[in-house]
Amino acid sequence: MSKTSDTATGIAPITSTERFGELDILRGFALLAVFVVHFVGASFYDLPLEESLSESWNADVLQRGAVFLSDWWFENKGNTLFATLFGMGFWVMMERLEARGSDFQRIYLRRLTALFLIGLVHLFLLFPMDVLHEYALLGFALFFMRKLSAPAMLVLGLVLAFVGQPLGDFLAGELVTGERAESRWQEVFAGGSYAEWVAWWPGWHLYLEIERGGLLGWALYILGRFLLGAWIIRMGFVARARELLPLMRRICLVALPLGLVLELVSLLQWMELLPKTDWSDTALHEIGGPILALGYATGLILLYHSNWRGWVAQLAPVGRTALSAYVGHGVAWTFLFFPMGLGMQGRLTPAASMLVALGLFAAFTLAAKFWLARYRYGPLEYLWRWATYGSRPKFRLQPAAA
Repeated sequence: MSKTSDTATGIAPITSTERFGELDILRGFALLAVFVVHFVGASFYDLPLEESLSESWNADVLQRGAVFLSDWWFENKGNTLFATLFGMGFWVMMERLEARGSDFQRIYLRRLTALFLIGLVHLFLLFPMDVLHEYALLGFALFFMRKLSAPAMLVLGLVLAFVGQPLGDFLAGELVTGERAESRWQEVFAGGSYAEWVAWWPGWHLYLEIERGGLLGWALYILGRFLLGAWIIRMGFVARARELLPLMRRICLVALPLGLVLELVSLLQWMELLPKTDWSDTALHEIGGPILALGYATGLILLYHSNWRGWVAQLAPVGRTALSAYVGHGVAWTFLFFPMGLGMQGRLTPAASMLVALGLFAAFTLAAKFWLARYRYGPLEYLWRWATYGSRPKFRLQPAAA
């Protein structure tokens, strides 16, 4: 299909002038959280670590402090914001394409298919913690749930957002029996070649996510946030953001401190520094995480509509190129920690990993600003739009008239 026919029928991509600036800011902040959690986590608990080294870092105030701050401020807040933003983007796209008389179903399903393929490449060749393919699969579920009434969407979204993860994990635990030894994972990680890892990883991933049921809790967790994001746009809350600033201020003043306190207590219970029951730390985290993410979101929107707008607007360029930045951070993560790259696992401390994450995020932020001064979209965003709309969109910006 030619670009001319797309434009004539109203199936042109959404332009930068149609964007909600608030969503770009939130997406940029979510990226920051993901960078920190992934890099600090890789140094401490996501990858194999010698027990003596783990104990040493646990006893070090600086190293334990880096892990503590990452868990308290960012763990599950970045992915909560990202998943909510995905649902918001879905509803924005649906409303705009249907208003133009375009075939939303064909365009959006093609968009999800393209994202799924990008995610598979990222997962099996570049970054073993990819979520893009899972977002795409759950995007199909969101698509088929779009006819839910607004109240049903809100209620189901809230239920899944708060109890979806523990419910899914419980069901997976009841349905799945037996385990494979993790020794092979440790062998491949410790000294395997890239080719060996690529050949072995798909089977292990399918075991963890499908056979062991690991995807079930995560899927319900994410789908709930998708639904809440779609509901937020459906109710016009972002389009009326300036009008709703007083309400957002009240929400922020409650959600931000409450979320911080709940997450702090949960973390201290998990560290066995406060008394707990078998489930209290998990329950507090499942409640406190989304509340703190809401506090972050409303706080950033308030700053965006204040005299601080210039500061928070620095997050917008990397938010507009979030797909490229996310894949880029995954490549950097694998190269830094895996033996086929620098093999820094066990040598890079959690505190150093946090500095690397912050530095890498700053570099992507500057690169995005430089890139968008010359191009309309990030490199992967451009390819994704091309696949979505079936025609090649304009890439370069027109030079300003003299």
